[in-house]
Amino acid sequence: MAFLALSVVAIASGLAQIELLSRAVSGGVTAEEAAANDSRQQLISILQVVVSVGTAIAFLMWFHRAYKNLPALGGRQLKYSPGWAVGGFFVPFLNLARPLQVMREVWHGSDPSGLERDLLPEGPALRNYLGTPTLMGWWWGLFLVTSLLGNLAARMSLAQHPTLDQLQVASVLQVFNDVLEIPSVVVTIRLIVRITKWQSERNETHSSPPPLPIAPQ
Repeated sequence: MAFLALSVVAIASGLAQIELLSRAVSGGVTAEEAAANDSRQQLISILQVVVSVGTAIAFLMWFHRAYKNLPALGGRQLKYSPGWAVGGFFVPFLNLARPLQVMREVWHGSDPSGLERDLLPEGPALRNYLGTPTLMGWWWGLFLVTSLLGNLAARMSLAQHPTLDQLQVASVLQVFNDVLEIPSVVVTIRLIVRITKWQSERNETHSSPPPLPIAPQ
């Protein structure tokens, strides 16, 4: 929730900066206004980095644990390892697809309706052919877009001697990024809640003893 609140603040601050840069083109900005804007933006950026790092660590800990739970929930012949739940985000180029692949296995391996399938001899092979659910597609799509926009905005803002036009473009990209961060966080929370609930339900089903056979009359 802190991330969402900070995103709203960042959007408002970013729009204020865009307006200030527009006035700066015609020389209508004082040194005091520029200094106050820079201080505000720097403070918000620092807070965003701190909150983002904390949120990322918490998510990766959950993701690692969720994947590690799969064998105990009846998952067999898993394609990846718990390490890929974390490491997949940090390997260049591979990080464009591997986290999604691992999350897809977590999703299908946590779904209570797939328990009977996974316990069949051919279950693991069938599981690997299942598609990407819509919610997961939105999660990964928004993650990639916000990562790209944030990276582009940072590169343009931190360039040596940026022009006013470059700063305006960077500010617009950052505002778009902050706007998209809101649905990204909401979708991620929904994904976490659903998978956590599924794993709890599947654990109860998988751990319960089979029903006793009915004695013949």
